[in-house]
Amino acid sequence: MDILTLILLIIVSLIALLFVLIYVKFRKVLTQRYRDVDGISSEVYDSKYGNIEYYMEGDGPTILISHGITGGIDQGIGLTESYLGSGYRCLYISRFGYLKSSMPENPSPELQADAYKELLDHLGITRISVFGNSAGGTSAIQFAIRYPQNCSGLILHTSNAPLEEDPGHPPSFIFKFDFWYWVFLKLIGGSMMKMFVPESVLEDLSKDDKKRIMDEIFFNALPVTKRKKGIIFDMLVSNPSINEEVPFEKIESPTLILHAIDDPSIPVEGARTLERKIKNSKLVTFDTGGHLFIGQEEKIKKEISNFIGSIE
Repeated sequence: MDILTLILLIIVSLIALLFVLIYVKFRKVLTQRYRDVDGISSEVYDSKYGNIEYYMEGDGPTILISHGITGGIDQGIGLTESYLGSGYRCLYISRFGYLKSSMPENPSPELQADAYKELLDHLGITRISVFGNSAGGTSAIQFAIRYPQNCSGLILHTSNAPLEEDPGHPPSFIFKFDFWYWVFLKLIGGSMMKMFVPESVLEDLSKDDKKRIMDEIFFNALPVTKRKKGIIFDMLVSNPSINEEVPFEKIESPTLILHAIDDPSIPVEGARTLERKIKNSKLVTFDTGGHLFIGQEEKIKKEISNFIGSIE
């Protein structure tokens, strides 16, 4: 064996070893995320739209949690912990294509709202407030439009909103394989974070805070293969539909709109458009916090508590 062949063999062996070490680390993270998701005692309702995964807990006024993109019932629980707190009975639902929920034929935000209604009928719930986060705001709006008699109040939390320009989205291929998604985040996670957190906020965050956000918001999307149908539906169908002829004027429910002025993902002008078009609405803006409302959690809890108290 000549020296060149030996050097090439060593290089290939080192690359192979590095890949094995990286993959082992990835499998450890993925295994833990499966444990986290499987550890939620959710139920599955066989509706005419396919399976609907749901989980309900807590006591107090009932709030349906319509999670954002890359979500599911696990993200819904995290949203409650961060922005609602205790004192509510929360109905968490995995929207179409997320975790154990099916993706029906010809899905739409309107159809998702109809699925919410069927599940409520199954559970014997006649009146409910709806909390729509980010991409989950689209179907929450449709529920308020289509079922005013069942919607006590509408909370639009950094919600999808009408925009003059398409804000764009990540390439869909990164969501098709868990390993690709994990590597993608490891390589350019910082750039992904800037889509949701303004640079002025990032500059004030410690290294530990940035790691926590990456873990809680981005890596918690694993297993992304169990959410990819919902993610692609949100990016290509549900989110863009907010710019179509949505009859916002039909919303009769009291509506609380919460939005940060420095949101880099959904500009605050979209929230102001919602306030103009929804007659019984109140917009509360925050000077800073970005799409994730970093640092505004307690203020948001208070706003929501006051809102729910005023309608109950």
